[in-house]
Amino acid sequence: MNLEILQEGFIPREISEKLPENFSDVENLANNLPKVLGNEQIEEHVLRIETDKDISNLDSSQLERAMLLYSYIGHAYMWGKKNDENIIPKQLAITWHKISQKLDRPPILSYASYALNNWRLLNKEKHFDLENIEILQNFLGGVDEDWFIMIHVAIEYEAKNILGSLKNYFFGDSQDLEDIQDALNSIKKINEIMNRMPEKCDPFIYYNRVRPYIFGWKNNPATPSGVIYEGVEEYENKPVSFRGETGAQSSIVPMLDALLGVTHSNDPLREYLDEMRTYMPKEHRDLLNDLDEWSINSRKEVINGIDKSHIELLNSIIEQVHIFRNKHLEYARVYIFEQSLTNNSNSNIVGTGGTPFMKYLDKHLQETVPSND
Repeated sequence: MNLEILQEGFIPREISEKLPENFSDVENLANNLPKVLGNEQIEEHVLRIETDKDISNLDSSQLERAMLLYSYIGHAYMWGKKNDENIIPKQLAITWHKISQKLDRPPILSYASYALNNWRLLNKEKHFDLENIEILQNFLGGVDEDWFIMIHVAIEYEAKNILGSLKNYFFGDSQDLEDIQDALNSIKKINEIMNRMPEKCDPFIYYNRVRPYIFGWKNNPATPSGVIYEGVEEYENKPVSFRGETGAQSSIVPMLDALLGVTHSNDPLREYLDEMRTYMPKEHRDLLNDLDEWSINSRKEVINGIDKSHIELLNSIIEQVHIFRNKHLEYARVYIFEQSLTNNSNSNIVGTGGTPFMKYLDKHLQETVPSND
C-alpha cells in the first residue's frame, strides 16, 4: 500500500505545459478552442489534425498533457459540432485511445485532466493560493469557468494535509491527538474553500457555458447508444459509453470514507462510486482499493484501543465531511436544478457523470455518519 500518496496528495509533482513539436497542431487547436467554438468551426479544425500520433517518447507528465488536450478537443467536438452523428473522427479517436491505454483510464475527459493536471502557479516564487494559480486549458474561457476548476484544484491542494494527518494517525507508531486536530483544521479549510465557489462562478454562466461541455456519453439522452471512436480497432467500430467529468472521480472523499469508517450500502450508488475509480489515475485507484481492504479488516483494531476524546475528534471530522457533502448538494440545486427551471439547454435529470445526481448526492449525505466501531 503506497501510503506516501496520502502524504503528498493527489496533485501531480510535475505538470507538463507543452508537448513536443509533433503535437503542435493539437496544441494550437487547444490554445484557440474558445475562438473555434465561438465561431462554430470545431469540425473543420479537428479534421486537420494528424491521425495516429507517435506517443512512444512521451513521459508520464506529457502523457497527462496529451490526455488533457485530446479530452478537451474531443468534448469540444462532441458538444460543439453541427452534425448529429455520434462519431469521434479518427484524427482524434486513434491517438486519444492510445494515450488512454498508456494511462489505464478511458478516453474521455476525467477529473484528473480537468482539474489535477490543469493548472500552474502565476508566480512560482510565491506559495500556493487561490489567487496565485491559473487554469491551463478551458472550453469557452472566462472567469466563471476558470474559478469553477480553481476551487477544485485548491481543495485538492489542501487535502494533502488532512490525508497526511490521518495517515500519520492510523498508520504511525502511535495515535497522536495532534494529528486528528490537524486533520480537523484541514477539513474546515476545505469547507472554507468550497464556500467560495459563488464568488466568481455564477450559476447561470455555469449551467449554460461551463456544464454543457463536460458531459460524457453514458446515460446521456443526447448519446443514447454511446459514441463511435472511428478507427479504434478495439471498439470494432461500435458505439461505446463512458461517463463524463465529475467530482466523484476525485479520490479525496472516498479516501476519507475509508480512513474514517464511513460506508455506503450495496446499491446502484455504491456501484457507481466503484465505477468512478476506473476514471482515476491508476496509483490513486490502487491505493483506494487497498485502503478499503484495510478499513474492512484492520481499522477496528486501531479504533478499539484509542481514547474517547480521539473518537469525538474523529466524529467531528466526519461532521465536517457531512457539511462538505451538504454544500455540494446545495450547489447542485442552485447551479443546476434551479437553472433548469427557466432554461432546459442541458439535462437536469442526470449529472455530467450520467447519474440522477440530486438523489445520489442526498444519499451520500445521509450515509456520512460515524461508524459503529
